[in-house]
Amino acid sequence: MVSIFFQNPSSFSQLTNDSQDLQTTKTNISEIFVLPFNDTNNDRRNPVEYVFDDPKVNNWIISIYNNLSYYNSNDSKTIIKIKEAPPSEKFIELMLFGDQTKRFIVSVNTNETGYMRMYENNQNGWSTDGPVTVSHANVQGLSVTNGKRIVLDKLGLNGFDVGSIDVYGKDESSMPNSTYGGSIQFEVLSGNLSESILYYMPLVMIVGVGGTVIFLLFWKKRN
Repeated sequence: MVSIFFQNPSSFSQLTNDSQDLQTTKTNISEIFVLPFNDTNNDRRNPVEYVFDDPKVNNWIISIYNNLSYYNSNDSKTIIKIKEAPPSEKFIELMLFGDQTKRFIVSVNTNETGYMRMYENNQNGWSTDGPVTVSHANVQGLSVTNGKRIVLDKLGLNGFDVGSIDVYGKDESSMPNSTYGGSIQFEVLSGNLSESILYYMPLVMIVGVGGTVIFLLFWKKRN
């Protein structure tokens, strides 16, 4: 059984798949779970943590469908931390800001280099046109898309096995909530990824954008 944990040393509670707050679907190669907006308003000391029964080893894709409604504040955001199982300190962190800027930041933490910011876009950094995807393969390393295009490609991490995913929206518990409605969905693929159409999502996005550009150029010439 997959569980969601609220990490609070003084008050430890658990949500299981039977909870009305958690929707999950599992197949041989995929695992899907949906978090309601209220779960994304936890603070960084008490994130919601989705722990996998078995780590997703080496070759995997995580597609994130962000359908949250954000308050119009510079502090409104969703933080997603993809972590290896303890005692590893490796993680991949996505920061999706919900105000009009849609700022997008990708960082990684490894035992060798510590915490490093790998990508940042302060204006229209992420999009709901498609899922934000994070993928890893033995040969190709880590890649990230922002819902429209690849923003980080083939970053070597010396392997990465996903053990859990943390989600929160506030730096401190005293801060205002970031979201007031909607949900965020995670689709995790691992194993023989070629069996799923989501494996080809980054390529489909590139082809789609390229096709749109060609069509617009053709239309402009005709007119």
